[in-house]
Amino acid sequence: MLSLEGKQLGNYDVIQRIRVGGMGAVYEGRQRTAFGRRVAIKVILGDYATDADMRRRFAREARTVARLQHPHILPLIEFGDEQSILYLVMPFIDGGTLTSYLRHNLLDLSEVVAIYQQLLDAVEYAHEQGLIHRDIKSSNVLLEQRRSGPPHVYLADFGLVRTSRQTGENPGKTIPLDQIPGTPHYMAPEQTRGIVTPATDIYALGVLLYQMLTGMLPYHDEDDVRVIQMHLFSPIPVPSAQDASIPRELDEVVRMAMAKRPETRYKTIAQLRAAFLAATNGSTIVGSEEVTVREAEKRLPPKRRNSQSLMFIDSQEFSVPPVPAPEPRRPRQAAPMPIVVRERAKEPQRITETVKNRPHVTQRITEEPVNVRRKRSARLWLATMFVPLVLIILLLMPRVLNFSFFPSGFPVFGTPPVAMVYVTAQTKQVQDTYVLTASPAVQVPELATHTIPDRLIQQTLSDTRLVQTTGTKTLAGISAHGVILFLNSGSMPMVFPAQFPLTSTQGVRVQLVQGVVVPPSENGQAGNANADAVAVNAGTSGNIAAHALDGTCCSANVSATNLSPFTGGVDAQTVHVVAQADLDGAQSTAESMLQSKIQQQLQKQLHANESLAGQPSYTVIVSSDNPVGTQSDQVQVTTKLSATAIVYNNLIADHITTQLFSKQEVQLLGVSYQLQGTPSIVARQVVTQGQNGLTYLNVTVRGSWLYVFSTPQVDQWRQSIKGATVAAALAYLNAQTGISAVQIRLPFGADHFPTSIDEIRVIAIVNS
Repeated sequence: MLSLEGKQLGNYDVIQRIRVGGMGAVYEGRQRTAFGRRVAIKVILGDYATDADMRRRFAREARTVARLQHPHILPLIEFGDEQSILYLVMPFIDGGTLTSYLRHNLLDLSEVVAIYQQLLDAVEYAHEQGLIHRDIKSSNVLLEQRRSGPPHVYLADFGLVRTSRQTGENPGKTIPLDQIPGTPHYMAPEQTRGIVTPATDIYALGVLLYQMLTGMLPYHDEDDVRVIQMHLFSPIPVPSAQDASIPRELDEVVRMAMAKRPETRYKTIAQLRAAFLAATNGSTIVGSEEVTVREAEKRLPPKRRNSQSLMFIDSQEFSVPPVPAPEPRRPRQAAPMPIVVRERAKEPQRITETVKNRPHVTQRITEEPVNVRRKRSARLWLATMFVPLVLIILLLMPRVLNFSFFPSGFPVFGTPPVAMVYVTAQTKQVQDTYVLTASPAVQVPELATHTIPDRLIQQTLSDTRLVQTTGTKTLAGISAHGVILFLNSGSMPMVFPAQFPLTSTQGVRVQLVQGVVVPPSENGQAGNANADAVAVNAGTSGNIAAHALDGTCCSANVSATNLSPFTGGVDAQTVHVVAQADLDGAQSTAESMLQSKIQQQLQKQLHANESLAGQPSYTVIVSSDNPVGTQSDQVQVTTKLSATAIVYNNLIADHITTQLFSKQEVQLLGVSYQLQGTPSIVARQVVTQGQNGLTYLNVTVRGSWLYVFSTPQVDQWRQSIKGATVAAALAYLNAQTGISAVQIRLPFGADHFPTSIDEIRVIAIVNS
């Protein structure tokens, strides 16, 4: 199969293949003109890419999806043909298919109700549009995960769609089992005879309901032909046989939806929905109301409840692993303080008395007080130098030797034993682009479908101007014409054939238009006959005067004369005519002027905060008082210009975009991140204009998100770092979510955190 990774299809870069089927594949792509927006690109590959029937089917799917506007039907962004590769571009739904979701999740009843109702709404809408999907299956159901509540459902792949007028390809004739269009595991029995009706989709919905309830298909075999035979002849399985906690009422819903004969199934989707809701005791989601996880848990039988521990914060549930209690640290024992014993100096009075009683040593004893004073001064000097040095050593020992004489948190110089931890919260600047659909069919914004209302405005102006014609043509010369009178005095009639020539006295030649017979004379009267003649050469030279032909002619008995002059001779000439360029030039000049005026008029029709969605569409009608080719020196040209424009409200577009931004980023970043201030709109761009007033807008929004630390989170930090070293605390805190930087200040002289969390303070810092 041809690989498209790394290639470009039109306005899209192909990134990677998501899934592949028998006739084509779906790729993840990036839209260049939408700031790299993720899209899904569906293509047909291999021999099917050149198959005319497959290409028609692919184009039919594009036309079908383009006219469907429903929140649970995957919309079409673009349809294109690049180097004979047909492709469909649709939004990228990162939640995957229902097939992959069911592989990892056993749906509880509330999830089944929510997902199945959305799917029923999509199929019912398609049936109302006269369409039969014909390939409903779990891999054609896409899920968009939401922060809370059930996922949002999209029905995709309308490649096998049929209209109600095409309900039978070859009804009544059995198709070979290996050539039946559709997916065998979801195929209704009548499809083997080429019969496709809304009941075909209802059968597939019954198969899908069984699959959602049990996590498996009702009929499964490695051989697809065997699977089709099981649909034809095997008994209908019931969900409760696989899981006793499934309500027995749903068995009847599946049994009736999968009835072998289409006439015994539900007649409409509405009947199927009513039976389904009745079987589930009306468990449903209406509008924006969502069933919480706690409420869903209460509805479930014990078998389907999750045994994982749950923590409830602000009425929402978050699954958290149990946090082991930290092991108590043994406080470090303080080193014994050294005992310094100093000998008291003798009192000077006693020395004096001794000297008095022993005169022979008077001089020596008299000098002793001076030495004592000197020694005392030296000791004071040494003490002054030694004590600070010892203190410095004691303070540096914890940093250098990892040993301290002071217990952890010992209040040196009266400082309180409080450890300060300054954590800088993470701030994320996020920018994203959202595609909005502006439609005149909606009255209020719809967040789920990214749709806002728009409206049409119109204006018509005309211009009439007189222009000189530039076309020319040459008119041929016209021969002069006149009448010749022949007189015959002879006894015999004279015959003059057509084109018989005669020459005037000025040398101008004329000739008879048709032959003439001149009768003979009778009773002394000459016979006479008139004949029409024309000048041989065209032009004014043939306009000879009367009697210019008088004289004998061809015989002595016959004479010819022109009693009247020849007239009507016209020379060849070049004249002006109306040319198409004259009309085009007048239209071009008028259209440019009219567009400027129309845009001014359209601007006056805008309401507050409205903008034009792209350029208006124009219709031009040109007329003239003389058609092209008519001989004329001037022509009057009238240009009528009509404009239709789509307008939308900027504030509405910005508001719904910021709502989408806030909702999506909370899902991506998590509930601990909070939006700071109001998001700013970076750009609005009209991507394309569709039919029936639809317009697609790219709106780019930017905002700042700050991680907010919760009180339980901070308490957990304090509990985890008490008694720890600075290095261990830094390693722990830097690994925590939402922290971008950490600063620690321990009590003076301490090398460990206090063992009491009351002596640890955590202060959050926000970078401005």
